[in-house]
Amino acid sequence: MSLTKVSLSSVVRLQYRYKLKAYTGVFMGLILVQVIGILLTLVGSMQTSFSNNVYTVEVSMFSPSLVIILTIIWAFLNAILMTTKAYREDDFTFVSNRLSYNLSNMAFLLTACVIGAITALLSGGIIQLLTYITQDIDVFLTVTHEVSVGDYVAGAVVTLLYILLAATAGYLIGMMTQFNKRLIILIPVLLIGLNYIAQHNGNSGFVNILEFYFMEYSFSLFLLKAVVTLIIGSGLAILLSNRLEVR
Repeated sequence: MSLTKVSLSSVVRLQYRYKLKAYTGVFMGLILVQVIGILLTLVGSMQTSFSNNVYTVEVSMFSPSLVIILTIIWAFLNAILMTTKAYREDDFTFVSNRLSYNLSNMAFLLTACVIGAITALLSGGIIQLLTYITQDIDVFLTVTHEVSVGDYVAGAVVTLLYILLAATAGYLIGMMTQFNKRLIILIPVLLIGLNYIAQHNGNSGFVNILEFYFMEYSFSLFLLKAVVTLIIGSGLAILLSNRLEVR
């Protein structure tokens, strides 16, 4: 009988540190995805023009929106990847249980999402700099209306929450498919079927779900929706993982 008592927090901390060092490919993938997003933004910028029969003005608009979207997809896919058997077996090098495994995974995903959100937002400055250097632009304008620090913080929090929601959805779907391999096929079929039924009954299907999160204009209400969804999704993922086979 061992006299050494290991706490849950210490095990989670050890696993978390291990994953920060071992899963460097996650961050390399983030860099690649965001570089691709920046390049695509420079190539495929929104353009418009207007003329008054004397001169013609062409306007090109650049924003980090595509980088943020690709970061959301990156978080979703990597969360699914972390639930696979190969990643789960990495935790068998520690004296741990399912709870510590999930908590360390979620801590790692939170860290990755925070880094992804910060770099995605900072890519806006990189896009402006590269646009100024590479594009033949006579007049270079930025947003001139006053934006408070609170607005910037709210925008950063919303971006982070969107990325976290994608990661939580990916983690939950990954756990569901690990619990039953047949769900890999059944989940898409079920979602498409429910969407078809909703549209057949006059509802908007997935549009309502998207509007529930993406069309919310109240920051506090969106924050409440996101936090509740994150808690429910994380709790369901932990419950499903407890039903997986033990090595």
